[in-house]
Amino acid sequence: MSGESIYDWMAKQKFPLDKAGVQKVSTAKLAEMREAGIKFVSVLGCNNPGEDCEACLATRDQKIEIEFATPLPLPDCDREFCKCEYLATE
Repeated sequence: MSGESIYDWMAKQKFPLDKAGVQKVSTAKLAEMREAGIKFVSVLGCNNPGEDCEACLATRDQKIEIEFATPLPLPDCDREFCKCEYLATE
């Protein structure tokens, strides 16, 4: 990205993002959340029947300490395009 903000980078992308693109955005968003003092996150799927992968469904309502949150897509994601996001939780 070399100085380009994640939002500028995203504006140039075609959606949906491939897994490498999702990981890039997710890494930046997790860093922003940590910097903002967020302590816990949870996985928010797209909620379209058949589009959420089993990995996202299995972790949907779990509270994850942000220091242990890995960039999306989750390691077991089996979708071509991951549509999940992290959501800040209390």
